[in-house]
Amino acid sequence: MRDLEEVVERARIIVRPTRLEERRLKRVVEMAISAAKEGISGIVGAVDVSLEGSAAKNTWIRGRAEADIFIHFDPRVSREELERLIVEIGSNLIEELGGEPVIMYADHPYVEGVVDGVTVDVVACYRVEPPNWISATDRTPYHTRYVLGRLKPGQEDEVRLLKGFMRACGVYGAEIKVEGFSGYLAELLTIYYDSFINAIREISGWKPPITIDLEGYYESREKILEAFPESPLIVVDPVDRSRNVAAAVSFTRLSELILAAKLFLKKPSTRFFKPSDRAPSTGELRALLKDRSILYVYFRLEDRRPRDVLWGELKRSEQGIRRCLENMGFTVYRSISWTDERKECMLIFELDRTELPRYYLHKGPPVYLKNADEFVEKWREAIAGPWIEGERLYVLRRREEVSVHKLLAERIVSGQVSISRGLMGAIQRARININAKSLLKLASKSNDLKRFLLDFLAAKPPFLKK
Repeated sequence: MRDLEEVVERARIIVRPTRLEERRLKRVVEMAISAAKEGISGIVGAVDVSLEGSAAKNTWIRGRAEADIFIHFDPRVSREELERLIVEIGSNLIEELGGEPVIMYADHPYVEGVVDGVTVDVVACYRVEPPNWISATDRTPYHTRYVLGRLKPGQEDEVRLLKGFMRACGVYGAEIKVEGFSGYLAELLTIYYDSFINAIREISGWKPPITIDLEGYYESREKILEAFPESPLIVVDPVDRSRNVAAAVSFTRLSELILAAKLFLKKPSTRFFKPSDRAPSTGELRALLKDRSILYVYFRLEDRRPRDVLWGELKRSEQGIRRCLENMGFTVYRSISWTDERKECMLIFELDRTELPRYYLHKGPPVYLKNADEFVEKWREAIAGPWIEGERLYVLRRREEVSVHKLLAERIVSGQVSISRGLMGAIQRARININAKSLLKLASKSNDLKRFLLDFLAAKPPFLKK
């Protein structure tokens, strides 16, 4: 017990922002709020400005200073007009603060920029009363109020510990790229379990499906499961009983968190709070690639697109290619997608082999069917057969092509693979290869790609790495 508490106390220092970070965030927030209020003056329909997210709740962690500036609009403003205005207001605001505005997309566009090391997001929402939501972001101000109203004094660090633990274990983030736990979800779990240690103890014993209903909206667990079927983790949103805050959490990320909690309790260590961003050497990657059947599809984007849209397209394309490989007779052990979110993308697959046998068994009809004689005539010149085994005819057929990368390329070009429409052209022109040297050459140009390859080839979640 003492070891656990001592580690947690040391971890507080790791996750707690420095005074310099706090002063910098406070200064940027004050400038952003002031500039935003000035920016909306005179704009019909823009009615208020507020700070939301972890900065408003003081639950942000070291190295992750973020300011979510919300512009509130009258519900009578059309969706189209709201989207136009937020891009205009947000871009002007980021530029005025000295940052470079980037238009991002979620439920609707928002503008992001980095100002003095702080990520500033300028987001639109409608000023509405629950449950009359018009857009997904309308709930956010109510989320902030709820958390501020429920967190006890000093509990901010408990939230930071849970967020830091999740981040270092690779399960933090509700975006499509991660499919993990949002900051709001971490805050609700801390409120529900009261402290980081209690939360980790409970999480270590979770067995899906897990249900949490802080406000008691549902009369029983069965009613919750009826409302949110097929979800491994259900946390009913305290401000919207029809929403599962944990909807984005995949079974894999949930399982990783459960195992990480078990291992942390068994052997407490501050390494569970320290994300690793080490880029491996080429030699290290070469050793991991040796004698393994790795196929990769590398391509460059024709144009930049919203982050979540891109990740969705990549994951759907990855699954389409995976199904194609399996249908061709290959066993796919694992697959994953990567992108720098600007130009470069890669889909990578570990297979049981990179070549099919040159010959394969082709099954014909039973001899008593009318087309049995047609089968015999068609395959009379086969290398082996036709022969009869039991009641059925068989022949041995020869494959013209056996290499996985060539077979896949043929099917992609001919449109036989299910690929996201937005990536079809880029993937049809992709570099499809099994050559380790060419893969290492690609990786040598990007530390981010090196880290991705290390994660894939080592095949261990962050908390299991040495």
